[in-house]
Amino acid sequence: MNIGKTLKESRISAKISVKEISDILVNKGFKASESTIYSWENENSQPTPGAFLAMCRAYGIKNVLTTFGYDGYKEDGSIQLNMKETIAIEKYRFVSEHSPDGTKIIDSVLDREYSIAEQISEQEKYMQNQQERIHELETENQEISEKITLMRIYTYFGRIACAEESFDFSEIPDETIEAPYMEGADFIIGVNGDSMEPDYHDGDRLYVKKTDRMTYGDVGIFTINNECFLKEYGKDGLISRNKDYNNMAGTEDVQLIGKVIGKV
Repeated sequence: MNIGKTLKESRISAKISVKEISDILVNKGFKASESTIYSWENENSQPTPGAFLAMCRAYGIKNVLTTFGYDGYKEDGSIQLNMKETIAIEKYRFVSEHSPDGTKIIDSVLDREYSIAEQISEQEKYMQNQQERIHELETENQEISEKITLMRIYTYFGRIACAEESFDFSEIPDETIEAPYMEGADFIIGVNGDSMEPDYHDGDRLYVKKTDRMTYGDVGIFTINNECFLKEYGKDGLISRNKDYNNMAGTEDVQLIGKVIGKV
């Protein structure tokens, strides 16, 4: 099957040139010019069995049948005997004809070895199934591990961001809340109102990092005259992303509490 193609691939793998294999075959008495080698490799013709086996030896092919696609069956699924199997059958017939009792011994040994082979085959199937199951469990465990999130206790300020009542942020009573770990977060604060929709909604809980520096476009928690606001930091002041609300001018009264780094 695909003799020419396989011969060419084997020659290239063995790092033998067309001229070199031609010389080897010619020295062994075969008619094998370089053009003949090319004809064989292009499957325009086929080498004689002797030349074919000589090339296999030169290329280091140890299992000729397997290399050239033999799997023991014809295209219609029926068994195709190789030479060794054919010889074994001929020997069995010879024994059957001249030593009938010998066939009983052969049959007994064959039945015993067949039974052993069946057991080994079942064990191999069992082990393969076990390995596949282990792989499935490892995959499931990995998926579960990826879903498990490290939890942490954070200081939580209730829904005060965007609040309108007056207060002193430093005196706001706080509580604690368990939430998935967010690197850099110092506390969690609740959103009150819709001035930052559609990105932040009433009732959202936000991770906040304490900082005194912001970049234009960042969202932070600010206080102005004892009022707390969730706003975007803009060049000219604090921006409300909800167009129904006015922006706030940047004044000395604006104090930055922290930068929003994510939602719970």
